[in-house]
Amino acid sequence: MPNSAPPTENPRELASRWGLPYREDLSVLAPWERFVRTFDIAMARRHRMLGLLEDGHPVLAICDRTGWRQADVVRRLLGKEVTLLLSSESGLLRAINAAYEAQTGQTQELIDALDRDAVLSEVQSLADREDLLDSAGRAPVIRLVNMILFEAVKNGASDVHIQPYEDRVIVRQRIDGVLFDAFEIPKELQGEVTTRIKVLGRMDIAEKRLPQDGRATVQVGDRLIDLRIASLPTSHQERVVIRLLDKSARLHSLEELGMNERTLAVFRDLIRLDHGLLLVTGPTGSGKSTTLYAALQEINTVDQNVITLEDPIEYQLEGVSQTQINEKKGMTFARGLRNVLRQDPDIIMVGEIRDRDTAVMAIQASLTGHLVFSTLHTNDAASAVTRLLDLGIEPYLVTSSLVAALAQRLVRRICPDCREPVPEAQRRRDLAQLQASPTERPIFRGRGCGRCRHTGYRGRLGLFELLVMNDTCRELVQHRGNAADIRKAALEAGMSLLIEDGLAKVLEGWTTVEEVLRVTRAVRDSGSDADGASELIEVE
Repeated sequence: MPNSAPPTENPRELASRWGLPYREDLSVLAPWERFVRTFDIAMARRHRMLGLLEDGHPVLAICDRTGWRQADVVRRLLGKEVTLLLSSESGLLRAINAAYEAQTGQTQELIDALDRDAVLSEVQSLADREDLLDSAGRAPVIRLVNMILFEAVKNGASDVHIQPYEDRVIVRQRIDGVLFDAFEIPKELQGEVTTRIKVLGRMDIAEKRLPQDGRATVQVGDRLIDLRIASLPTSHQERVVIRLLDKSARLHSLEELGMNERTLAVFRDLIRLDHGLLLVTGPTGSGKSTTLYAALQEINTVDQNVITLEDPIEYQLEGVSQTQINEKKGMTFARGLRNVLRQDPDIIMVGEIRDRDTAVMAIQASLTGHLVFSTLHTNDAASAVTRLLDLGIEPYLVTSSLVAALAQRLVRRICPDCREPVPEAQRRRDLAQLQASPTERPIFRGRGCGRCRHTGYRGRLGLFELLVMNDTCRELVQHRGNAADIRKAALEAGMSLLIEDGLAKVLEGWTTVEEVLRVTRAVRDSGSDADGASELIEVE
């Protein structure tokens, strides 16, 4: 070992002194699989070392003397000669996290190898923040739950379902809005797995006959993941669903949501109004919060006071005051909104209008010089207008406050790595299902590959239907017109239906006919788009 360097000497200077190469960016080198499988992440972090492959040859990245001392240990255990290179501490830790995050597909192997006696041992209590990458040396059930969550985070799942049956337990993941069976847990381990998850969420492990809610924060390398845990008694013991919220996930901009140019331009004008109520509508999981976050991110400036009321707070917005709703403690949307109005806000986001009180407060806020964003659960844009009337809001208040309603759905994107044209006969049948006018333009599908888990899809984008209130719509609301009449007036003013936006995205090669039909089924079944679907949709 070379002479000890002063503690203040940086890795670049050490590399020069020791005659070793220095590389700041380690992401260009592949992790050495044997190293990752032999040494757990805790040891790699503690000794500041990582095995990598450079041109097929193993190298050991270090950042100080600690890693140098471990080089002989690595050589002996792995039976390989390794060369050394230096990197910065921050760069090395990033590479360590990335290398261990790349591990996947181990959960079913762990389940198959579980020692029943070890699993029945005491479930250890949880530290404030669990790191899912550091599972070595833990009790088997803890390792199992950590790996179930890690697999979900790795696959980009939004939810994990622990679904019990009479003789087995299936772990399912919701990826891109669709549930998939991930793996199976032996029935005899159900109780221990459920108990561990409840300990994680600080729930009452003795209470198994009543539904419970819990929450926790776990760590995957540099990423913090919020868990919202809900248990529900069933005839086959407790069912558990875990919602995963990646606090470090990048927020989307309005351009990335999938709006066409015309809709995007109009929506951008609407979110810059001085006052009024703007509603985003759609079922759970249709991306309403993502759209509102994108809008707030675009208009949030230092001269605006932006306050949100959310349940839950999904992302942290820089410069925005965000308040968590807690109905158990009396902090409802309506009560929170009353107090928010005393905070001199310019822009208010109300997570959801659930009742008349919240609707009244939101409308009053919009009429007193505030721009208010909120969401509703309705099938289409026109139904959002009539829902306010159904909640008991007077027509004159709706016409005075509501400026627009945006309905949306999320469809899965075709995987770009296995995209292929749909055969001619199939193309004609698919377009006929959307009642599209004849066209020779090709449409595409995903063949299925390893990158998309052989589904043919990877990622999602939105379908949008923007209804802007005009004089005709206001007159219909004033006379308590129904949703069909309001929709017809909006169509005459140039509104595009969800299914029309879906057809455009099919012809642009972004998604498939099956996806558009899947997410617009509720609209079509309710007859909401009958005015547009009764005729052929023109293809531009």
